[in-house]
Amino acid sequence: MSLSIEEYNVQENYGKIQLSNRFIRAFKPKLFEAGGFPTTVVLEAELARYIDSMHAYSFERHYNDLCGGITEKEFELLKKTTIDIYNMTKDMYKSDFLVKAPMIASICEKRIIEAALEKTEGKRIFEIGGGSGTLGCILLEDNIQYAATDVTQAFYLIQNRLFDYITNGKINEMANQQLNEKASCIHVPYWKLWDMRNNPFHIDLAVSNHALLEMSPNSLRFYLNFCKKAMKNSKDGMFVFQGGGWRIDQNLIDLITLFEEYGFYLKYFDHSKEIAGFSLKEGSISDEVLDALKSLLSNGVATEKIYALGTNINSRLNANEIFYCDDLGERMNQEFNKIKCLPKVDIEYIKEFYNSLNAQHESPDEEFAQYILCRKKG
Repeated sequence: MSLSIEEYNVQENYGKIQLSNRFIRAFKPKLFEAGGFPTTVVLEAELARYIDSMHAYSFERHYNDLCGGITEKEFELLKKTTIDIYNMTKDMYKSDFLVKAPMIASICEKRIIEAALEKTEGKRIFEIGGGSGTLGCILLEDNIQYAATDVTQAFYLIQNRLFDYITNGKINEMANQQLNEKASCIHVPYWKLWDMRNNPFHIDLAVSNHALLEMSPNSLRFYLNFCKKAMKNSKDGMFVFQGGGWRIDQNLIDLITLFEEYGFYLKYFDHSKEIAGFSLKEGSISDEVLDALKSLLSNGVATEKIYALGTNINSRLNANEIFYCDDLGERMNQEFNKIKCLPKVDIEYIKEFYNSLNAQHESPDEEFAQYILCRKKG
């Protein structure tokens, strides 16, 4: 069910009546507001600029460094999802651009989920902070049960449009509907999470990419408790992420420590790709990982208030420094190694696919990023 801007705003205002000031403060998009990133819209047409946001310059880097190429099967899913998002973008917003880099990043994120769960059939994935919604779209296109939440009005609304389109109107939009646990897609606004805090919908794995360090620490604490309750009947009970996000108050060391305090034990950690896998089952590699991370905090890195631990972290990392333990960690490591050995689609074929769709423009973010590049000639 599609959700109008006006209805979202009304439902949010009514929903906040029962909330405490502490909760409302914790669930503000802290980093966005501090940096001036626009988080709300007034007109429907404004939502078009949120379909591809914050991934400028990243297509080839995501393909080569994050994914190490994509398989033929992944490419088929990417094509199907790209076309659906493109069609919605044209039909609803009369805009003519393709989503590229975020799709590649979401392929990597889907790999992490599948490596952790081994099989996704009958499992529910819960994404916290889904942003432009590309991971959700890819999972839904692959018939994986999915749920999502977001604290920003604009991103929540564009997720609603995309998920509604991908599922042919079968989204369970909890901003104006009751919970339907049989729905393939459950979309829940942040204020409804408090209502169901003691009796949440069932999930098997939670995922949050490039967002955890951008949250208020209290909202993260809420999510960890919420997810534990939501996983109480799951045989899996996992939390994964790729990228902690731009740090505000905490760094990766603080993040891993907090997860363990709340009963999520670190089973897998890849330095160079910043991939982490946690489980509710005891047993952890946190001591080894924390020691390795602390060793990076020399030479002034601790003072760098930027992404993850520092601007030059990648140059200090050993790409082979991967830590894992127990079934979850070993399975993730084995699955990633299998993927490394599979044949990959040449990046030029992907570019040819994009060109075949005859999109007339780059996304608004890409156009701006290209325009401000330093050019001494021309």
